[in-house]
Amino acid sequence: MSVDPSADAGNGVVTSHGVLAKLTWALRSEPGDVRPHNEDYTGAFAPTTPDDAWDRGPLVVVADGLGGHAAGEVASRVAVDAAIADWTRGSAQAPRQALRSAVRTANVAVYDAALESGHHGMGTTITALTFAGHNALVANVGDSRAYRIRGDACEQLTADHSKVAEMLRMRLITPEQAANHPARSMLTRSLGADPGVQVDIVETDVVRDDVFLLCSDGLWDAVGRVEMGAIVAGLIGERSPVAVEVAAALVDLALKRDAPDNVTAAVVHVTSDRPIPCSAGRRSLFRRR
Repeated sequence: MSVDPSADAGNGVVTSHGVLAKLTWALRSEPGDVRPHNEDYTGAFAPTTPDDAWDRGPLVVVADGLGGHAAGEVASRVAVDAAIADWTRGSAQAPRQALRSAVRTANVAVYDAALESGHHGMGTTITALTFAGHNALVANVGDSRAYRIRGDACEQLTADHSKVAEMLRMRLITPEQAANHPARSMLTRSLGADPGVQVDIVETDVVRDDVFLLCSDGLWDAVGRVEMGAIVAGLIGERSPVAVEVAAALVDLALKRDAPDNVTAAVVHVTSDRPIPCSAGRRSLFRRR
């Protein structure tokens, strides 16, 4: 992973990518031109060994430190590092429970770090993706998002935990009103606020050439869902695999549009019809639920 931090830019620019037998992945995080600090962070655990040796699937994580709070860049990095560390330790838990455990561990890490001098009140969103056979699992707290693009159809997998999202779900406001609502940045759930946190887990099927996008609000606020689908479909039509190209195209477009926040994308392109990891019925991690 390439991280180019500076004293004035928080987590700075983060870039990384990998090519595996059944998928490619890419990470990119940029401060942008509006905010002086990058309070976003992203990371991945994706072993290069054949997946018949994996104890569990890959993990990709995006976190967005809460703007206006103390040390948001610290919170996002602590959360991503803690989630990946918990994931790589391994356990006898099934994937869904292991994913929830990783996010809860991240929450405790941020909560504990917020007790230190200078970090009081910090917090972060988190969105994390893994695979279990022919399914993808996504964990979410906050308003960073996960999308699945299949063909040119882009589906939002996560639900935002924000005041505006709640009002939209209750039909108290319209999508047009939500775009500029004064409460659009107010979260109803985040990491670090309390020792415990409620974690949403979403499960969906996976087929070859599916592209999964995890992103902070700096990206989804500047690039629409239909546009995401069109960009991915166009790139897959030209070449494969496309994770690096998709991450670059989406982040560059958001920056070109003067995204009002830091911009982060984590992209996974599934390049095989085979399960990820391979069939592991003998392992307790993948026992029938």
